[in-house]
Amino acid sequence: MRRYYWPGPTNVIHVGRVTLPTLLSFLLVVSITARAQDDAQVPHAPTLTVTSRLVVLDVVATGKDGKPVEGLTRADFRVLEDGQPQEIRSFEATTMHTLPATSAEPGTIFDPGNPASFGQSPAAVLVLDQLNTHFADSSFARRELHDYLAGQPALLPQPTTLLTVYDSHFQQIAPFTRSRDQLLKALAAAPTRYAWKLEQGGNSDVDSGPVDRLQQSLNALEQIAQSYERIPGRKNLVWVGGGFPTLNPTTLDGDDAREVKDTLDHVTDVLLDTRVTLYAVDPSSTAAGETEITSADQADFAMAAGGLSEGIQPFSSTADFDRLGAVTGGRVVRGLNNVSQQIASSVQQGDDFYTLAYSPTRQDDTPGAYRKITVQCLRPGVTVSTRQGYFPAPAVSAATARTDFSYDLSAAAESAVPLHAVRLTVSAAAGTGAYMLEVPATDLTWTANPDGSSTAHVAALAVLLSGKDAALGHMLRTMTATAKPGTDLRNPDRKAEFALAVPLTGKTKKLRFVVRDATTGHMGSADVQVEGR
Repeated sequence: MRRYYWPGPTNVIHVGRVTLPTLLSFLLVVSITARAQDDAQVPHAPTLTVTSRLVVLDVVATGKDGKPVEGLTRADFRVLEDGQPQEIRSFEATTMHTLPATSAEPGTIFDPGNPASFGQSPAAVLVLDQLNTHFADSSFARRELHDYLAGQPALLPQPTTLLTVYDSHFQQIAPFTRSRDQLLKALAAAPTRYAWKLEQGGNSDVDSGPVDRLQQSLNALEQIAQSYERIPGRKNLVWVGGGFPTLNPTTLDGDDAREVKDTLDHVTDVLLDTRVTLYAVDPSSTAAGETEITSADQADFAMAAGGLSEGIQPFSSTADFDRLGAVTGGRVVRGLNNVSQQIASSVQQGDDFYTLAYSPTRQDDTPGAYRKITVQCLRPGVTVSTRQGYFPAPAVSAATARTDFSYDLSAAAESAVPLHAVRLTVSAAAGTGAYMLEVPATDLTWTANPDGSSTAHVAALAVLLSGKDAALGHMLRTMTATAKPGTDLRNPDRKAEFALAVPLTGKTKKLRFVVRDATTGHMGSADVQVEGR
Protein backbone atom coordinates (compact mmCIF):
# COMPACT_ATOMS: atom_id res chain seq x y z
CA MET A 1 0.00 0.00 0.00
CA ARG A 2 2.87 2.38 0.76
CA ARG A 3 4.63 4.55 -1.76
CA TYR A 4 7.63 4.74 0.58
CA TYR A 5 8.73 2.32 3.27
CA TRP A 6 10.65 3.53 6.29
CA PRO A 7 11.97 0.29 7.82
CA GLY A 8 13.67 2.01 10.72
CA PRO A 9 16.96 3.70 11.56
CA THR A 10 19.92 2.92 9.34
CA ASN A 11 23.41 4.20 8.68
CA VAL A 12 22.70 4.72 5.00
CA ILE A 13 21.18 7.33 2.79
CA HIS A 14 18.85 5.99 0.12
CA VAL A 15 19.06 7.63 -3.29
CA GLY A 16 16.80 6.07 -5.86
CA ARG A 17 17.79 2.41 -5.97
CA VAL A 18 21.32 3.18 -4.83
CA THR A 19 22.34 2.74 -1.19
CA LEU A 20 25.29 4.91 -0.19
CA PRO A 21 27.15 4.71 3.14
CA THR A 22 26.69 7.78 5.24
CA LEU A 23 29.69 10.00 4.93
CA LEU A 24 29.39 11.74 8.25
CA SER A 25 28.60 10.57 11.75
CA PHE A 26 25.46 11.55 13.63
CA LEU A 27 24.96 12.99 17.05
CA LEU A 28 22.67 10.45 18.69
CA VAL A 29 22.54 11.88 22.19
CA VAL A 30 22.02 15.63 22.51
CA SER A 31 21.51 18.03 25.37
CA ILE A 32 18.78 20.51 26.17
CA THR A 33 19.92 24.08 25.44
CA ALA A 34 18.62 26.71 27.82
CA ARG A 35 19.72 29.45 30.15
CA ALA A 36 21.26 28.01 33.34
CA GLN A 37 18.79 28.00 36.21
CA ASP A 38 18.70 26.49 39.70
CA ASP A 39 15.26 24.96 39.26
CA ALA A 40 14.29 22.02 41.43
CA GLN A 41 13.80 18.80 39.57
CA VAL A 42 10.49 18.78 37.72
CA PRO A 43 8.74 15.53 36.81
CA HIS A 44 8.72 14.78 33.10
CA ALA A 45 5.78 16.20 31.19
CA PRO A 46 2.94 13.67 30.90
CA THR A 47 1.98 12.28 27.53
CA LEU A 48 -1.08 14.08 26.22
CA THR A 49 -3.48 11.17 25.94
CA VAL A 50 -6.79 10.19 27.49
CA THR A 51 -4.82 8.79 30.41
CA SER A 52 -4.57 12.42 31.56
CA ARG A 53 -8.11 11.67 32.81
CA LEU A 54 -9.84 14.36 30.79
CA VAL A 55 -12.00 13.75 27.73
CA VAL A 56 -12.86 16.82 25.65
CA LEU A 57 -15.95 16.81 23.44
CA ASP A 58 -17.05 19.32 20.81
CA VAL A 59 -20.85 19.02 20.65
CA VAL A 60 -23.12 20.39 17.92
CA ALA A 61 -26.76 20.88 18.96
CA THR A 62 -29.41 21.29 16.26
CA GLY A 63 -33.15 21.84 16.35
CA LYS A 64 -35.87 20.20 14.29
CA ASP A 65 -35.13 22.65 11.48
CA GLY A 66 -31.53 21.44 11.32
CA LYS A 67 -30.13 24.77 12.49
CA PRO A 68 -27.73 25.13 15.44
CA VAL A 69 -29.34 25.76 18.83
CA GLU A 70 -27.65 28.38 20.99
CA GLY A 71 -28.17 29.39 24.61
CA LEU A 72 -27.83 25.93 26.13
CA THR A 73 -26.15 25.52 29.51
CA ARG A 74 -24.20 22.80 31.27
CA ALA A 75 -27.44 21.60 32.89
CA ASP A 76 -28.94 20.90 29.45
CA PHE A 77 -26.42 18.14 28.72
CA ARG A 78 -25.91 14.63 30.02
CA VAL A 79 -22.77 12.60 29.26
CA LEU A 80 -22.47 8.83 29.58
CA GLU A 81 -19.46 6.60 29.06
CA ASP A 82 -20.30 2.95 28.48
CA GLY A 83 -23.74 3.76 29.85
CA GLN A 84 -22.45 5.29 33.09
CA PRO A 85 -23.23 8.98 33.87
CA GLN A 86 -20.21 11.31 33.93
CA GLU A 87 -19.77 14.66 35.66
CA ILE A 88 -19.22 17.55 33.24
CA ARG A 89 -16.21 19.32 34.75
CA SER A 90 -15.90 22.15 32.24
CA PHE A 91 -18.31 23.75 29.81
CA GLU A 92 -17.87 26.31 27.03
CA ALA A 93 -20.86 27.90 25.33
CA THR A 94 -20.88 28.65 21.61
CA THR A 95 -20.13 32.31 22.33
CA MET A 96 -16.74 31.49 23.87
CA HIS A 97 -15.15 30.29 20.62
CA THR A 98 -14.00 33.68 19.38
CA LEU A 99 -11.26 35.21 17.24
CA PRO A 100 -8.74 37.81 18.45
CA ALA A 101 -10.01 41.38 18.18
CA THR A 102 -7.39 42.14 15.51
CA SER A 103 -8.53 39.35 13.18
CA ALA A 104 -10.81 41.65 11.17
CA GLU A 105 -7.96 43.94 10.13
CA PRO A 106 -6.94 43.79 6.44
CA GLY A 107 -3.96 41.56 5.79
CA THR A 108 -4.33 39.55 9.00
CA ILE A 109 -2.27 36.37 8.74
CA PHE A 110 -3.58 33.13 10.23
CA ASP A 111 -0.56 30.89 10.63
CA PRO A 112 -1.06 27.34 12.00
CA GLY A 113 2.49 27.62 13.32
CA ASN A 114 1.36 30.62 15.40
CA PRO A 115 -1.83 29.29 17.00
CA ALA A 116 -2.50 32.51 18.93
CA SER A 117 -3.59 34.10 15.63
CA PHE A 118 -6.71 31.88 15.69
CA GLY A 119 -7.76 32.66 19.26
CA GLN A 120 -10.32 30.06 20.36
CA SER A 121 -12.19 30.20 17.06
CA PRO A 122 -12.96 27.14 14.98
CA ALA A 123 -11.23 26.91 11.61
CA ALA A 124 -12.75 25.69 8.34
CA VAL A 125 -10.79 23.39 6.02
CA LEU A 126 -12.42 23.06 2.59
CA VAL A 127 -11.14 20.13 0.51
CA LEU A 128 -12.09 19.58 -3.13
CA ASP A 129 -11.67 15.85 -3.81
CA GLN A 130 -10.63 15.42 -7.46
CA LEU A 131 -9.09 12.00 -6.80
CA ASN A 132 -12.22 9.99 -5.98
CA THR A 133 -14.72 11.98 -8.05
CA HIS A 134 -15.59 11.68 -11.73
CA PHE A 135 -14.60 14.66 -13.89
CA ALA A 136 -18.15 15.89 -14.54
CA ASP A 137 -18.97 15.64 -10.84
CA SER A 138 -15.74 17.47 -9.92
CA SER A 139 -16.69 20.30 -12.27
CA PHE A 140 -20.12 20.46 -10.64
CA ALA A 141 -18.58 20.39 -7.16
CA ARG A 142 -16.22 23.23 -8.07
CA ARG A 143 -19.15 25.37 -9.24
CA GLU A 144 -21.09 24.59 -6.08
CA LEU A 145 -18.08 25.46 -3.92
CA HIS A 146 -17.83 28.75 -5.80
CA ASP A 147 -21.53 29.43 -5.22
CA TYR A 148 -21.13 28.71 -1.52
CA LEU A 149 -18.23 31.16 -1.19
CA ALA A 150 -19.94 33.80 -3.33
CA GLY A 151 -22.91 33.68 -0.98
CA GLN A 152 -20.79 34.44 2.09
CA PRO A 153 -19.99 37.89 3.51
CA ALA A 154 -16.76 39.53 2.37
CA LEU A 155 -15.31 38.89 5.85
CA LEU A 156 -15.81 35.22 6.69
CA PRO A 157 -16.82 34.34 10.27
CA GLN A 158 -13.89 31.95 10.74
CA PRO A 159 -10.44 31.45 9.18
CA THR A 160 -10.81 29.22 6.12
CA THR A 161 -8.30 27.39 3.95
CA LEU A 162 -8.84 25.73 0.58
CA LEU A 163 -7.13 22.47 -0.44
CA THR A 164 -7.53 19.95 -3.23
CA VAL A 165 -6.63 16.31 -3.75
CA TYR A 166 -5.61 15.68 -7.34
CA ASP A 167 -4.97 12.35 -9.03
CA SER A 168 -1.24 12.58 -8.36
CA HIS A 169 -0.83 14.95 -5.43
CA PHE A 170 -2.35 16.98 -2.60
CA GLN A 171 -2.15 20.77 -2.84
CA GLN A 172 -2.99 23.86 -0.83
CA ILE A 173 -4.89 26.30 -3.04
CA ALA A 174 -5.24 29.10 -0.49
CA PRO A 175 -3.86 29.52 3.06
CA PHE A 176 -6.09 30.37 6.02
CA THR A 177 -7.86 33.67 5.49
CA ARG A 178 -11.11 35.45 6.33
CA SER A 179 -11.23 37.03 2.87
CA ARG A 180 -13.99 35.57 0.73
CA ASP A 181 -12.55 37.20 -2.40
CA GLN A 182 -9.10 35.71 -1.80
CA LEU A 183 -10.61 32.23 -1.69
CA LEU A 184 -12.73 32.86 -4.80
CA LYS A 185 -9.67 34.07 -6.70
CA ALA A 186 -7.65 31.04 -5.64
CA LEU A 187 -10.46 28.65 -6.59
CA ALA A 188 -10.78 30.26 -10.03
CA ALA A 189 -7.07 29.70 -10.66
CA ALA A 190 -7.21 26.01 -9.70
CA PRO A 191 -8.09 23.79 -12.67
CA THR A 192 -10.46 20.85 -12.64
CA ARG A 193 -8.46 17.75 -13.48
CA TYR A 194 -9.23 14.27 -14.70
CA ALA A 195 -9.26 11.47 -12.11
CA TRP A 196 -7.26 8.91 -14.08
CA LYS A 197 -6.99 6.33 -11.29
CA LEU A 198 -10.75 6.36 -10.82
CA GLU A 199 -11.73 6.45 -14.49
CA GLN A 200 -9.31 3.81 -15.78
CA GLY A 201 -10.49 0.70 -13.96
CA GLY A 202 -10.03 2.24 -10.54
CA ASN A 203 -13.22 0.70 -9.16
CA SER A 204 -11.94 -2.85 -9.45
CA ASP A 205 -10.71 -4.56 -6.31
CA VAL A 206 -8.26 -6.64 -8.34
CA ASP A 207 -5.96 -3.75 -9.36
CA SER A 208 -4.07 -1.15 -7.36
CA GLY A 209 -6.36 1.76 -8.22
CA PRO A 210 -8.53 1.71 -5.08
CA VAL A 211 -5.53 1.01 -2.84
CA ASP A 212 -3.61 3.95 -4.31
CA ARG A 213 -6.60 6.26 -3.91
CA LEU A 214 -7.17 5.10 -0.35
CA GLN A 215 -3.52 5.76 0.48
CA GLN A 216 -3.53 9.24 -1.10
CA SER A 217 -6.78 10.19 0.63
CA LEU A 218 -5.55 9.05 4.04
CA ASN A 219 -2.23 10.82 3.47
CA ALA A 220 -4.14 14.05 2.87
CA LEU A 221 -6.22 13.58 6.03
CA GLU A 222 -3.16 12.97 8.19
CA GLN A 223 -1.32 15.94 6.68
CA ILE A 224 -4.28 18.17 7.54
CA ALA A 225 -4.41 16.90 11.11
CA GLN A 226 -0.66 17.15 11.74
CA SER A 227 -0.37 20.58 10.10
CA TYR A 228 -3.26 22.20 11.96
CA GLU A 229 -2.90 20.34 15.29
CA ARG A 230 -1.66 23.42 17.16
CA ILE A 231 -4.73 25.49 16.26
CA PRO A 232 -6.44 25.45 19.67
CA GLY A 233 -10.04 25.32 18.48
CA ARG A 234 -12.05 22.79 16.55
CA LYS A 235 -11.06 22.09 12.95
CA ASN A 236 -14.06 21.59 10.67
CA LEU A 237 -13.00 19.60 7.62
CA VAL A 238 -15.55 19.86 4.79
CA TRP A 239 -14.65 17.25 2.16
CA VAL A 240 -16.43 17.88 -1.16
CA GLY A 241 -16.19 14.76 -3.30
CA GLY A 242 -16.72 11.02 -3.40
CA GLY A 243 -14.39 10.12 -0.54
CA PHE A 244 -11.90 7.28 -0.46
CA PRO A 245 -12.99 3.81 -1.62
CA THR A 246 -13.81 1.04 0.80
CA LEU A 247 -11.96 -2.18 0.06
CA ASN A 248 -13.29 -5.71 0.27
CA PRO A 249 -10.87 -7.57 2.60
CA THR A 250 -11.43 -10.83 0.72
CA THR A 251 -9.54 -9.35 -2.25
CA LEU A 252 -6.43 -8.59 -0.16
CA ASP A 253 -3.86 -10.92 1.34
CA GLY A 254 -3.58 -11.09 5.12
CA ASP A 255 -0.73 -8.60 5.49
CA ASP A 256 -2.32 -6.03 3.18
CA ALA A 257 -5.70 -6.34 4.89
CA ARG A 258 -4.10 -5.81 8.30
CA GLU A 259 -2.10 -2.86 7.01
CA VAL A 260 -5.18 -1.16 5.55
CA LYS A 261 -7.14 -1.70 8.78
CA ASP A 262 -4.28 -0.44 10.97
CA THR A 263 -3.78 2.62 8.79
CA LEU A 264 -7.46 3.54 8.86
CA ASP A 265 -7.56 3.16 12.63
CA HIS A 266 -4.39 5.21 13.00
CA VAL A 267 -5.61 8.11 10.86
CA THR A 268 -8.94 8.09 12.71
CA ASP A 269 -7.07 8.36 16.03
CA VAL A 270 -5.00 11.27 14.68
CA LEU A 271 -8.14 13.12 13.57
CA LEU A 272 -9.77 12.63 16.98
CA ASP A 273 -6.64 13.63 18.89
CA THR A 274 -6.32 16.88 16.92
CA ARG A 275 -10.04 17.86 17.16
CA VAL A 276 -10.74 17.45 13.44
CA THR A 277 -14.39 16.79 12.58
CA LEU A 278 -15.23 15.49 9.11
CA TYR A 279 -18.21 16.80 7.17
CA ALA A 280 -18.45 15.28 3.68
CA VAL A 281 -20.68 16.26 0.78
CA ASP A 282 -20.76 13.92 -2.22
CA PRO A 283 -21.67 15.73 -5.48
CA SER A 284 -21.76 12.50 -7.51
CA SER A 285 -24.64 12.31 -9.94
CA THR A 286 -24.64 8.50 -9.56
CA ALA A 287 -25.30 8.56 -5.81
CA ALA A 288 -28.59 6.73 -5.33
CA GLY A 289 -31.30 8.17 -3.13
CA GLU A 290 -30.89 10.88 -0.53
CA THR A 291 -28.71 9.82 2.36
CA GLU A 292 -27.41 11.76 5.35
CA ILE A 293 -25.15 9.65 7.56
CA THR A 294 -24.48 10.89 11.08
CA SER A 295 -23.92 7.62 12.94
CA ALA A 296 -22.26 4.26 12.42
CA ASP A 297 -25.65 2.53 12.52
CA GLN A 298 -26.86 4.69 9.64
CA ALA A 299 -23.70 3.83 7.71
CA ASP A 300 -24.44 0.12 8.14
CA PHE A 301 -28.04 0.58 7.02
CA ALA A 302 -27.13 2.69 4.01
CA MET A 303 -24.51 0.24 2.80
CA ALA A 304 -26.83 -2.72 3.26
CA ALA A 305 -29.57 -0.91 1.35
CA GLY A 306 -27.24 -0.04 -1.52
CA GLY A 307 -27.87 3.65 -1.02
CA LEU A 308 -24.26 4.75 -1.32
CA SER A 309 -22.09 5.45 -4.33
CA GLU A 310 -20.54 2.65 -6.36
CA GLY A 311 -17.81 0.59 -4.75
CA ILE A 312 -18.76 1.06 -1.08
CA GLN A 313 -18.69 -2.24 0.76
CA PRO A 314 -18.52 -3.13 4.45
CA PHE A 315 -14.88 -3.64 5.43
CA SER A 316 -14.91 -3.69 9.22
CA SER A 317 -16.59 -1.86 12.06
CA THR A 318 -14.78 1.38 11.28
CA ALA A 319 -13.04 0.98 7.93
CA ASP A 320 -14.97 3.14 5.47
CA PHE A 321 -15.29 6.81 4.62
CA ASP A 322 -18.90 7.18 5.76
CA ARG A 323 -18.06 5.89 9.23
CA LEU A 324 -15.22 8.38 9.49
CA GLY A 325 -17.66 11.28 9.46
CA ALA A 326 -19.82 9.77 12.18
CA VAL A 327 -16.91 8.68 14.38
CA THR A 328 -15.40 12.18 14.41
CA GLY A 329 -18.74 13.82 15.22
CA GLY A 330 -19.57 15.04 11.72
CA ARG A 331 -21.73 13.70 8.93
CA VAL A 332 -21.65 12.48 5.33
CA VAL A 333 -24.28 13.65 2.83
CA ARG A 334 -24.85 11.84 -0.47
CA GLY A 335 -27.40 12.03 -3.27
CA LEU A 336 -28.50 15.66 -2.79
CA ASN A 337 -28.33 18.27 -5.55
CA ASN A 338 -28.08 21.35 -3.32
CA VAL A 339 -24.36 20.85 -2.72
CA SER A 340 -23.62 24.52 -2.01
CA GLN A 341 -26.31 24.56 0.68
CA GLN A 342 -24.93 21.37 2.21
CA ILE A 343 -21.45 22.91 2.32
CA ALA A 344 -22.89 25.98 4.03
CA SER A 345 -24.79 23.83 6.52
CA SER A 346 -21.66 21.82 7.34
CA VAL A 347 -19.57 24.95 7.93
CA GLN A 348 -22.32 26.49 10.07
CA GLN A 349 -22.63 23.37 12.22
CA GLY A 350 -18.90 23.44 12.75
CA ASP A 351 -19.02 27.11 13.72
CA ASP A 352 -21.64 26.75 16.46
CA PHE A 353 -20.67 24.14 19.02
CA TYR A 354 -20.35 23.57 22.75
CA THR A 355 -17.22 22.17 24.37
CA LEU A 356 -17.66 19.75 27.28
CA ALA A 357 -14.99 17.96 29.28
CA TYR A 358 -15.26 15.17 31.82
CA SER A 359 -12.98 12.89 33.83
CA PRO A 360 -14.00 9.24 33.33
CA THR A 361 -15.27 7.53 36.47
CA ARG A 362 -13.80 4.25 35.24
CA GLN A 363 -10.16 4.27 36.29
CA ASP A 364 -8.74 1.19 34.57
CA ASP A 365 -7.26 1.60 31.11
CA THR A 366 -7.61 -1.88 29.67
CA PRO A 367 -5.57 -1.93 26.45
CA GLY A 368 -7.77 -1.94 23.38
CA ALA A 369 -11.01 -1.57 25.38
CA TYR A 370 -13.19 0.88 23.45
CA ARG A 371 -15.15 3.42 25.51
CA LYS A 372 -18.47 4.42 24.00
CA ILE A 373 -19.54 8.04 24.57
CA THR A 374 -23.17 9.15 24.56
CA VAL A 375 -24.16 12.81 24.87
CA GLN A 376 -27.81 13.69 25.43
CA CYS A 377 -29.52 17.05 25.39
CA LEU A 378 -32.29 17.28 27.97
CA ARG A 379 -34.05 20.08 26.12
CA PRO A 380 -36.88 18.59 23.98
CA GLY A 381 -36.46 18.70 20.21
CA VAL A 382 -32.68 19.13 20.25
CA THR A 383 -30.36 16.61 18.59
CA VAL A 384 -26.64 16.48 19.37
CA SER A 385 -23.62 15.09 17.53
CA THR A 386 -20.09 14.55 18.78
CA ARG A 387 -17.32 11.95 18.68
CA GLN A 388 -18.59 8.48 19.52
CA GLY A 389 -15.84 7.14 21.74
CA TYR A 390 -12.14 6.55 22.28
CA PHE A 391 -9.50 3.99 23.17
CA PRO A 392 -7.92 4.99 26.52
CA ALA A 393 -4.82 2.86 26.00
CA PRO A 394 -4.84 1.23 22.58
CA ALA A 395 -3.22 -2.17 22.37
CA VAL A 396 -0.53 -1.54 19.76
CA SER A 397 1.37 -4.54 18.46
CA ALA A 398 4.90 -4.26 17.13
CA ALA A 399 3.57 -4.73 13.61
CA THR A 400 1.01 -1.96 14.09
CA ALA A 401 3.65 0.35 15.52
CA ARG A 402 5.82 -0.25 12.45
CA THR A 403 2.85 0.45 10.19
CA ASP A 404 2.09 3.72 11.98
CA PHE A 405 5.76 4.73 11.90
CA SER A 406 6.07 3.96 8.20
CA TYR A 407 2.78 5.60 7.32
CA ASP A 408 3.45 8.80 9.28
CA LEU A 409 6.83 9.39 7.68
CA SER A 410 5.53 8.53 4.22
CA ALA A 411 2.78 11.13 4.59
CA ALA A 412 5.20 13.71 5.98
CA ALA A 413 7.68 13.19 3.15
CA GLU A 414 4.95 14.03 0.62
CA SER A 415 3.17 16.70 2.65
CA ALA A 416 1.84 19.68 0.70
CA VAL A 417 1.59 21.77 3.87
CA PRO A 418 4.07 22.27 6.73
CA LEU A 419 3.40 20.06 9.75
CA HIS A 420 3.14 21.94 13.04
CA ALA A 421 2.26 19.34 15.69
CA VAL A 422 5.95 19.59 16.61
CA ARG A 423 7.44 23.06 16.11
CA LEU A 424 10.59 22.50 14.09
CA THR A 425 13.18 25.06 13.02
CA VAL A 426 16.24 24.17 10.97
CA SER A 427 19.51 26.01 10.45
CA ALA A 428 22.79 25.12 8.80
CA ALA A 429 25.59 24.50 11.29
CA ALA A 430 28.43 26.73 10.08
CA GLY A 431 31.50 24.89 8.86
CA THR A 432 30.23 21.41 9.72
CA GLY A 433 28.09 20.40 6.77
CA ALA A 434 25.37 19.45 9.23
CA TYR A 435 21.95 20.90 9.96
CA MET A 436 20.66 21.73 13.43
CA LEU A 437 17.07 20.66 14.09
CA GLU A 438 15.59 22.58 17.02
CA VAL A 439 12.38 21.60 18.84
CA PRO A 440 10.81 23.16 21.97
CA ALA A 441 11.14 20.77 24.89
CA THR A 442 7.42 21.18 25.60
CA ASP A 443 6.60 19.57 22.23
CA LEU A 444 8.31 16.28 23.09
CA THR A 445 7.44 13.39 25.39
CA TRP A 446 9.95 12.98 28.21
CA THR A 447 10.65 9.93 30.35
CA ALA A 448 12.27 10.30 33.78
CA ASN A 449 15.37 8.18 34.41
CA PRO A 450 16.59 6.78 37.78
CA ASP A 451 19.47 9.28 37.88
CA GLY A 452 17.07 12.24 37.65
CA SER A 453 17.70 12.99 34.00
CA SER A 454 14.99 12.77 31.35
CA THR A 455 15.05 11.51 27.78
CA ALA A 456 12.93 12.03 24.69
CA HIS A 457 13.10 9.89 21.57
CA VAL A 458 12.40 11.05 18.03
CA ALA A 459 12.78 9.93 14.44
CA ALA A 460 14.53 12.50 12.24
CA LEU A 461 13.99 12.28 8.49
CA ALA A 462 15.68 14.27 5.72
CA VAL A 463 14.27 14.05 2.19
CA LEU A 464 16.39 15.26 -0.74
CA LEU A 465 14.27 17.16 -3.28
CA SER A 466 14.93 18.38 -6.81
CA GLY A 467 14.00 21.79 -8.14
CA LYS A 468 10.58 20.36 -9.03
CA ASP A 469 10.14 18.80 -5.57
CA ALA A 470 10.78 15.28 -6.83
CA ALA A 471 12.20 13.03 -4.10
CA LEU A 472 15.79 12.04 -4.87
CA GLY A 473 16.55 10.14 -1.69
CA HIS A 474 16.12 10.16 2.06
CA MET A 475 17.99 9.73 5.32
CA LEU A 476 16.36 8.45 8.51
CA ARG A 477 17.76 8.35 12.03
CA THR A 478 16.34 7.70 15.48
CA MET A 479 17.74 10.17 18.00
CA THR A 480 17.58 10.77 21.73
CA ALA A 481 17.59 14.04 23.63
CA THR A 482 18.79 13.99 27.24
CA ALA A 483 17.95 16.65 29.84
CA LYS A 484 20.08 16.99 32.96
CA PRO A 485 18.51 16.49 36.41
CA GLY A 486 16.59 19.55 37.54
CA THR A 487 15.81 20.80 34.03
CA ASP A 488 12.40 22.49 33.81
CA LEU A 489 10.96 20.81 30.74
CA ARG A 490 7.81 22.93 30.95
CA ASN A 491 9.78 26.09 30.26
CA PRO A 492 8.82 27.21 26.72
CA ASP A 493 12.30 28.66 26.17
CA ARG A 494 14.07 25.33 26.51
CA LYS A 495 14.97 23.60 23.27
CA ALA A 496 16.20 20.21 22.15
CA GLU A 497 18.75 20.28 19.34
CA PHE A 498 19.51 17.42 16.97
CA ALA A 499 22.48 17.55 14.57
CA LEU A 500 21.95 15.79 11.26
CA ALA A 501 24.54 15.62 8.47
CA VAL A 502 23.04 14.97 5.04
CA PRO A 503 25.25 14.05 2.06
CA LEU A 504 23.79 15.79 -1.01
CA THR A 505 23.34 14.52 -4.56
CA GLY A 506 24.15 16.75 -7.51
CA LYS A 507 20.50 17.55 -8.26
CA THR A 508 19.46 18.37 -4.69
CA LYS A 509 17.93 21.84 -4.48
CA LYS A 510 15.95 21.55 -1.26
CA LEU A 511 15.81 19.46 1.89
CA ARG A 512 12.65 18.55 3.78
CA PHE A 513 13.24 17.75 7.43
CA VAL A 514 10.71 15.88 9.57
CA VAL A 515 10.83 15.16 13.31
CA ARG A 516 8.40 12.61 14.78
CA ASP A 517 7.91 12.15 18.52
CA ALA A 518 8.34 8.44 19.22
CA THR A 519 5.56 8.33 21.83
CA THR A 520 2.76 10.52 20.48
CA GLY A 521 3.48 10.30 16.75
CA HIS A 522 3.25 14.09 16.52
CA MET A 523 5.34 15.50 13.68
CA GLY A 524 6.86 18.76 12.55
CA SER A 525 8.40 19.61 9.19
CA ALA A 526 10.48 22.35 7.61
CA ASP A 527 11.83 22.89 4.10
CA VAL A 528 15.30 24.37 3.62
CA GLN A 529 16.82 25.60 0.36
CA VAL A 530 20.33 24.30 -0.25
CA GLU A 531 22.71 27.22 -0.60
CA GLY A 532 24.55 27.59 -3.89
CA ARG A 533 22.21 25.29 -5.82
